[in-house]
Amino acid sequence: MKDITVLIVDDDREVLTTVEEMIKKLQLTPLTASNGLEAMEKIRSQKVDLIITDLMMPEMDGLELIRKSRLLNPKIPIAVISGHGEAKNVIEALSRGAYNFVCKPFTMRELETIIKKGLRIREFSLGTHRILEGIVNYTEINIPSTPHLLPAATLYIVRECQWRGIEDDDLLSNISVCVDELLCNALIHGNDLDEIKKISVKLAFDPEKCTVSIEDEGKGFNHKKVLQGLAEEQHVPPTKRGLFIVKYLMDELVFNEKGNKVTLVKYLNQGGKRVLH
Repeated sequence: MKDITVLIVDDDREVLTTVEEMIKKLQLTPLTASNGLEAMEKIRSQKVDLIITDLMMPEMDGLELIRKSRLLNPKIPIAVISGHGEAKNVIEALSRGAYNFVCKPFTMRELETIIKKGLRIREFSLGTHRILEGIVNYTEINIPSTPHLLPAATLYIVRECQWRGIEDDDLLSNISVCVDELLCNALIHGNDLDEIKKISVKLAFDPEKCTVSIEDEGKGFNHKKVLQGLAEEQHVPPTKRGLFIVKYLMDELVFNEKGNKVTLVKYLNQGGKRVLH
């Protein structure tokens, strides 16, 4: 297990050396720092799998180290070393994200127990992250061509985005604007306000992107001509204002051949390329 690196943070050289030797006996790789500032530099520059930190230190104490290290990498488990009379600080450390603590003086067995718990938490976190990378969530709704239902449908789609982990207010607003615009197009231009006809909405979420498809039961239209017109109108006021807005707020805008189904894609890391078909 020497590929597992444990960062020990303590301004007491004797404690630092003692814990370092214990870590070596557990067949793990120790890394040391004498305060929080030094620890943060090592977290930024080296692989760290687990942190064991004292609370009372100069430069940057353990509580601040917990806060800043979790902002940098929340997947690193953190245990704290507690001295006599530090119960209040231990509670604060646990509330900030530390998973456990060990009190001075501590034994080899106590330290080993704390480390094993931390490594289990680490594996759980990494495993959960790998699973999430492979999950795609789908939602499908069918809406009658009734005007007063469209705001509720748009709100529902935004709520789905929030539930799937999209929290950026600007991104949610952009999705809302585009969905509302295309639902109105499907209702008015696609289904001609015929309440017998339906509008189908399909949502797909994965770690990279949000995809929304909106399909009406109309005859479609010459989308290639319209999109070509949008490209030519980049420097003049657009005649198709709705699609013009959608084109520039979303990363991909794709129509089916018939023109009665449009698919929007928004990359969550903002690294997607604009595509129009």
